[in-house]
Amino acid sequence: EIKRRPNLICLLPSNARCYPWLETDASTAGCLVSLYVQLTDTLHQKFRERLLPGQRGALWLCLMQYCESCTSPRTPEYLLYLYHTHLRSLPWRHLHPDTQLMEHLFNVERGSPKSCFLFMGELMCEVNWISVLSNHLETPPSATAYPALSGVVMQKDLHTMLVYVLYMLVFLAKEDELLSKQDSPLLSLLVQCTSLPWYQLDLSSYQGILEYVATHYPPSLVLSADSAPQLLLKLLRSAAGLHPHPSEAPHQEETLKAGCYVSWSVKSLVTLEQGGGINLSSLEAQLETLLESVVTFNPPEVGLEQRHMAFCGLFSNALTLLNGVGVSAGEALAAYVITWLDRKGRSCPILPLLTACSRCLASVRHMTRIMEACITAYFNHAEEESVGWGPVLVSLQVPELTMDDFLSESQSGGSFLTLYAFILQRLNSEYTAANERRILALINTWTMQVFPSGPGDEAKLFLWWHKALNLSVEQLQPQAGNTEVSGVVMGLLRLQNRLLQLGEDRLNSGLLGAIGLGKRSPVSNKFRVVVRCLAAFLSIQVPSESELRLQPTTDLQLSAKAQQMLGMLETMSGNKQYAEVQEALNKAIQFIRYPGHCFKDGPRLLALVVNLLYSDLRYLHVIRLP
Repeated sequence: EIKRRPNLICLLPSNARCYPWLETDASTAGCLVSLYVQLTDTLHQKFRERLLPGQRGALWLCLMQYCESCTSPRTPEYLLYLYHTHLRSLPWRHLHPDTQLMEHLFNVERGSPKSCFLFMGELMCEVNWISVLSNHLETPPSATAYPALSGVVMQKDLHTMLVYVLYMLVFLAKEDELLSKQDSPLLSLLVQCTSLPWYQLDLSSYQGILEYVATHYPPSLVLSADSAPQLLLKLLRSAAGLHPHPSEAPHQEETLKAGCYVSWSVKSLVTLEQGGGINLSSLEAQLETLLESVVTFNPPEVGLEQRHMAFCGLFSNALTLLNGVGVSAGEALAAYVITWLDRKGRSCPILPLLTACSRCLASVRHMTRIMEACITAYFNHAEEESVGWGPVLVSLQVPELTMDDFLSESQSGGSFLTLYAFILQRLNSEYTAANERRILALINTWTMQVFPSGPGDEAKLFLWWHKALNLSVEQLQPQAGNTEVSGVVMGLLRLQNRLLQLGEDRLNSGLLGAIGLGKRSPVSNKFRVVVRCLAAFLSIQVPSESELRLQPTTDLQLSAKAQQMLGMLETMSGNKQYAEVQEALNKAIQFIRYPGHCFKDGPRLLALVVNLLYSDLRYLHVIRLP
C-alpha cells in the first residue's frame, strides 16, 4: 500500500481532500517518506540488472505515482517540499522515461504547482537521454520475426521521444531557477542533447515547438549571448536542418522547417527593431547569420528547379526583414546584403536569391539594387569563363504590377544589367519586327535618361548599345518600309548625339556646364574612348536623316562633322592622358577609316574596342569577337 499510495489519501468522495499530515507533523512525516524512498531505492537496486533496456522499473513507477497523486493544483506546498526533499536522493540518472511519463510531465507543466514542474525538470536533467533514445534504435530480439514492421515502430517511437525531449528542453530552458544552480545540470543536458538527430522531427511538431517559443520567450532570445539560449537556438536550427548533417539524408520536410525557423527569427528581429531593442550592427549581424544558414542548407529536393525554388523560398523569408524594419534600417540592410553578396562569391546560390528579390521585397528600390548585385556577382564569381545570360533570364522575375516603377528605379539606381536582362526577356517573349522596334525605342529612351555614376556602371551600357546596333541592322533589311527606316535612322542620330555628351570631359549640366566649366565627368578614359569611337563611326555611316551607308564602298565621303570627330580621336591617341588606351584607339581609328566597313559592322567595332579595354568583365562576353 505504501508503494501504491504513499502520497495522498483521499478519504472523501467529494472534491475535498484529506492530506496525510498537517504542516506541524512534518518531522514525523519526514521519517515515513524517508522509508518510502529507501524502499524505492532498494527495489531499484534489486531489479535494475534484471530489466531489459527501456523496461519500467521502480524509479519509473515512483515518478508516475508522484505525477498521479502529488501534482494536483491545490496540493499544499508543505507536502510538496517534504516529498521533493526526500525524492531528490534517488538515483534518477538511471531513470528511463518513455512517452507515457513524458506526457505526464507536460500535464504538470500546464496545470500543476510550479514547484512540481521544477522538481520534475530537475530530475529529467539527470537522465542520460543519449542512452534513452539510443534504445529506440535497437531492435529487440523478440522482433526479429517481423523486422520491417519492428523498424517502423521503433522509428516512430524515436521520433515521438525526440519531439517530447525538445518540448521538454524548451519548457526548461526558460527557468532561471534551474539555470542558476552551480554546475547547472540543465546546461549539461542542453550540451548533451546537441548530438541528437533533431532533423528527424516532422513539420507539424516543429511548428508547434516554435509557436511555444514565440509565445513564452521574449524576442531578444535571438540576441542572447548566454549559454542556455545559444544552445537552445542551436537545437532549433538543427531540428530545422540548418546545421549540416552530411552523413544522413535530409528530412523530406526540411525546407519547410527551415522556412519556419527563418520566419520566426525575422519576426523576432522586426519586433526588436520596432521597439528599439536592437542596434543596426546587431541587426546586420543577425541578417548575415540567417543568410549564411541558407547558404549552407542542403535541401531534400533533388531536381535543379526544385532546389532553386527551395533556396528561393528561404531567401525570401530572410529578406522580408527589410520590409518590417524602419526606412533607414531597411536602406542599411539592403546595402549590407549587397556587400555580403560580393564577399560570398561563388559559394552563395546567387540565382535563387535573384528570384527571391521580386517575390518578397516591398521596396522597388531595394529590389532593383539587390537584383543588380546578384547579376553582377553571378558573372564576377562564376566558375566557368564563358558564363552566359540564359540562367539569369530564367531566374529574373520583373514584378508585373509595379513594372513602371521597377524600370524607373533601375534607371535612376544604375541597375543597367537588370534592364539589359529585361530587354532580352522581352525580345524572347515575341519574335516580331514590331516588338524589336519597341525595344529599340526603349533602349534609345533609356540612353537619353541615364548617366553612369562611375567606372563600376559605365561598361554595362555597352550591352544596350550592342543590342541596339544589332536590332537596327535587322530593321534596315531591304523589305523594311520607309517609315520603319526613318524611325531607325532618327534613333541612330539621337544615339550619336548622346554618345558625344557621354564622352565629354566635363558634365554639361547646370549653368557652369553650359559654359564649359562643369564638374569633371565621373566616367573613365576607357569609356570615353569607346563612346567617342562609336559616335565617330555613326557620324560616317549615318551622316544625316536621308543618308545611310548599308553597303561598303571603295572610299569614304566624310562630312565636316565626321572629319572633326575623327580628328578628335587622332588627337586623343597622341595625348599622354590616353596613353594606356592607345592600342585600342589606333585599332578603332583604323577600323572606322576602312571603307570596306559599313553600318552593319557597328556591332563588330563595339566588340573590338570592348575586347581590348574591358576583357576582364564577364558579363560583356556576349558581345565579344569570336
